[in-house]
Amino acid sequence: MLQTEKKLPKTKDISAKERLITHLILIGMFGAIGAFTVSKVSILTTEINIYIILKYGIILGVICSVGNLLMYYFYLTKTISNKDYLDIEQHYSNIGFLSRVFYGGFVEEIIFCWGIMSLILWLLQLILGQLNTISVIIAIGISSLLFALAHLPSIKVVSEKPKVSMYVYTIFGNVWVGIFTGWAFFKAGIFSAIIVHMLFHILWYPIQKMK
Repeated sequence: MLQTEKKLPKTKDISAKERLITHLILIGMFGAIGAFTVSKVSILTTEINIYIILKYGIILGVICSVGNLLMYYFYLTKTISNKDYLDIEQHYSNIGFLSRVFYGGFVEEIIFCWGIMSLILWLLQLILGQLNTISVIIAIGISSLLFALAHLPSIKVVSEKPKVSMYVYTIFGNVWVGIFTGWAFFKAGIFSAIIVHMLFHILWYPIQKMK
């Protein structure tokens, strides 16, 4: 990811050392939050069951991918110019396949599922005393929205004058991903959420290469 960021025009003035420190701080901070809260949340599991992890990871990952691809190719690309489309595709190319799969899959899930979602559930448990399905929906909703908002700055990297549809897709597309990774995390743990996120990028990549 550090090598990829060097290619992005808005990050060239940031040193590799500063980028590395930023990433390490984020991973360390949210990793520590999750390590503290996950084991204290009654409805979250730390058990490693390969079958359950793969079951939810693969099934939810495929559904997540299909839904997001439909939003991208049947909504976003129909509402923007060809130049905007090529700029977006170039942006994805600059990020790189490995960065999308491994940084997105691991780091973002450590931050938003392992860290933020588990923290919200822990706080709700302290307030309510007992968690239920509504609590899970609230936690997934908040963490998914934060996940989407964190991706908004990338729009300005792609386009100086972004279309409204770019913001719409970025918010709804990333909330969509957050919902599926959040549900996988709830049902099967962090490794399942990571599989969902990684599979999303893995399935999208060959389609982009064919376009």
